[in-house]
Amino acid sequence: MRISVLKRKLLYKLAILVLLVNQACQPMETNWVLLDDSHDLSFRLSLHERGELYYVVIANDEVLIDSSRLGAIRSDADLSTGLSFVATSAREVIDRRHHFVTGKAVAFREQGVEQSFLFQNALGAEIQIVCRLYADGLALRYEFPGSSDQAVTLEQDIMEYRFAPRTKAWLQPYDRITKWTPAYERFVEHDIDVGQTSSYGNGWAFPALFKTVGDRWILLSESATHDFAGTHLDNEEGSSIYSLRWPESDEAMGLGQSVASALLPWRTSWKTIAIGDLSTIVSSNMVRQLGVGSTIGEATWVRPGRVSWSWLSDHDSPQDKEKLKRFIDLAAEMGWEYSLVDANWNLMPQGTIEELVAYATARDVGLLLWYNSGGPHNEVTEQPRDRLNDRDRRREEFAWMRDIGVKGMKVDFFQSDKPDILKLYTDILADAADYELMVNFHGCAIPRGWSSAYPNLMTMESVRGAESYTFDESYPANAPKLNTILPFTRNVIGSMDYTPTVMTDMQFPHITTNAHEMALAWLFESGWQHLADAVEGFQKLPPPAIELLKDLPVTWDEVKYVRGYPGQDVVLARRKGDVWYVAGINGEDQPKAWDLDLSFISGPRSITGLEDGAGPREIGTNQDSWVGEELPVQLLPYGGFVFRFEPRR
Repeated sequence: MRISVLKRKLLYKLAILVLLVNQACQPMETNWVLLDDSHDLSFRLSLHERGELYYVVIANDEVLIDSSRLGAIRSDADLSTGLSFVATSAREVIDRRHHFVTGKAVAFREQGVEQSFLFQNALGAEIQIVCRLYADGLALRYEFPGSSDQAVTLEQDIMEYRFAPRTKAWLQPYDRITKWTPAYERFVEHDIDVGQTSSYGNGWAFPALFKTVGDRWILLSESATHDFAGTHLDNEEGSSIYSLRWPESDEAMGLGQSVASALLPWRTSWKTIAIGDLSTIVSSNMVRQLGVGSTIGEATWVRPGRVSWSWLSDHDSPQDKEKLKRFIDLAAEMGWEYSLVDANWNLMPQGTIEELVAYATARDVGLLLWYNSGGPHNEVTEQPRDRLNDRDRRREEFAWMRDIGVKGMKVDFFQSDKPDILKLYTDILADAADYELMVNFHGCAIPRGWSSAYPNLMTMESVRGAESYTFDESYPANAPKLNTILPFTRNVIGSMDYTPTVMTDMQFPHITTNAHEMALAWLFESGWQHLADAVEGFQKLPPPAIELLKDLPVTWDEVKYVRGYPGQDVVLARRKGDVWYVAGINGEDQPKAWDLDLSFISGPRSITGLEDGAGPREIGTNQDSWVGEELPVQLLPYGGFVFRFEPRR
């Protein structure tokens, strides 16, 4: 035994000596460059003299992200310093088409290049930097080759983003930990200087938007976190360098570790960096295209749609079968596919869910049921709870739902990005798929490409949405600006269950116009679009507005940025087949008038629209013919509009 130990020590010293000699023969700094096909965007990787990795992102000779560190510290190896170059892969061309059930573009083409760069430390542990470079940005991740009998832990991800000091930022604080948070529901702090620190002390949430040199915009986020943890950003006061931060230790009632662990070989999530003008940001599909491909087959039973929802206008309605019937009838009258029964439906004193499902089915409306995700990871008492955190109990519940004809579920109150909680999301999705059930997550993490692997994921909340009119006194004053920011941030990375169309005053009345509230149903993309007003609110709408709501698509073929600036206003155009919809809102307290350039809409069109009326709670309607390239619009303070352009038959 003693001889064996001495041999191992000698071999260890010899290995270090050989590596040191090899490093001494290398140049002091080694550089690699990966260019996109147009050579407008480049990723430059450098190995500095202490064996530390740095990267730079350059667009048209302008540095967008300056010398920023890469590397990792694992429980078994320090892969942040003392590295030496091993090999680089061949440059691989990426050209593939994606087809999804939901989204701002259900079919699109991914084109770019990929290259990997392999390094090792003095003990032979390896880290591979993988870069995918596109015309509209890039994505980075680590791969750890080798094998291990025990799981290793990624204790620290060294990745940084270093911006120019004059860069502006649109950032949402990562929330403090409470009974209800974190759930990505804070207001976005807009047009702030880089270097400002988060008011809650926990850093900043993804997605993070920056305006940097040359009026270029950068949106940071992440994708493919299936075997990983969700991360967010951190920075020091006055510093333009942002680093990665793990979930907070007291999330999920303190259960589970914040860092990710796995057996080798292992790969981390992708860190995404979308780059371009605002049009590029709005149309980015990077988070989704980097997700893992479908694990549940074609899923022909997955059906996006419009949803009536009783809870917002009456929190107790899920316990009243007669009230719920009114919202089922509304969905049937409007031709909407679903109606949602929210929290505490299992406490209904008269009638049963089975009877309600039968009532909805007879009217060709699918019923969706709410569930609490807890389990021990939350203490929220709303019911039903403790049915989805255990796999056997979960599958039993899903079998019952399928058998009585329920179409899907809304699962709420996750409040964590820890690895165990992220796994609960995907476990729910996988089991739900076995029973042909669709899913909407609330009180939840941001989309991270999961809808690629699980097409039955219809939408996610992770937004300060319209339900806040019922409990947040500060919401009405902040909503107009927030609504103009979300198309450039949260809704870029995936479907967003904001629950628009709140014209009826709730506990805290909205200061936006009714046309603004209506326009959000077209401005915001969601695979299930929950239309949140009371039955009477919809019934009072003028006929052309009702016609538009009956016709509202929830999946799209194309999105175009028309104009806007986050925090001020925004106009987007969305195409479904050969019909275009143009929606816009004003986030400021002054009226605005624009001549919108719509030259991309060709041929003579019939238009149906709604816009601001004489007062903020009046909706004007417009039905006319249109031939041309411009559309004049006028908006009241906090106003809005939506127009449908269909070919003249």
